[in-house]
Amino acid sequence: MPMKNQAATFLEIYSNSQIDVSYVNEVQAIEGLFNDSCKVILLSRNLSEAEMKKFAAKNLFPKQVCVAKSALAFIVPAGTSDSVFSIEKLKSFLSGADTSYRIVFDNENSGATRYLKDSLLPGNSFGKNCFAAKNTEELIKMVAAGNKLIGVIDYAWISDKDETITKEILTKVKALAVSKQEGTVGYFPDQSNIETRDYPFCRYMYIMRRSADFTLGTGFIAFVAGQKGQLMLLKSGLVPAFRQERVIEANTRPLGGQ
Repeated sequence: MPMKNQAATFLEIYSNSQIDVSYVNEVQAIEGLFNDSCKVILLSRNLSEAEMKKFAAKNLFPKQVCVAKSALAFIVPAGTSDSVFSIEKLKSFLSGADTSYRIVFDNENSGATRYLKDSLLPGNSFGKNCFAAKNTEELIKMVAAGNKLIGVIDYAWISDKDETITKEILTKVKALAVSKQEGTVGYFPDQSNIETRDYPFCRYMYIMRRSADFTLGTGFIAFVAGQKGQLMLLKSGLVPAFRQERVIEANTRPLGGQ
């Protein structure tokens, strides 16, 4: 959702431009960039060494810029009594060792699926209690209507508390807090806990292009990484990668002094 707002603002400023925003899974995004069906993509990671070699073999060298910090959010129905799970407990759900909760992903090829498998289940498969929806909208509907169901989404879907769509989503589902060890303090995904990395499932957002310099794709990336784009990301509840320097001058002279 933040990228749609970024694109809309960019088009208001540069009215002769045209940008179409699509939400696809990680595999489709990379393939789109490789096949030139899109000029710019946003991922929750850098391209891997194997992927860079694939681009290089076609004489392509994508430019990658980190623009924000986000997180994975684990959501449950709004009325669920459980509110905190440890990393180890979530790992037991994902592996299928504990089937008291089912886990649903937004897509079987999404970045969230890859991230959790690589970080929590390296070399192993998800349990039979884990499955994928078609997209995030369907996932949210399933979680809201389900019992003992945990959905895994990008925090950006629920980060902007002033956004009408976000307000509607949060009437149906809520995010879980996650503790790093059983019995310790859990942290909710929010701007502060992402900045301090107290929330365990933080990740970086990278915007990348395959086009040459001085193109629309270059201009859009410069906008997102620039002052206006970064302020918009801050407003949307994410953590911008670049902060504008604030210079504050304090006058320490006594009142009425010369």
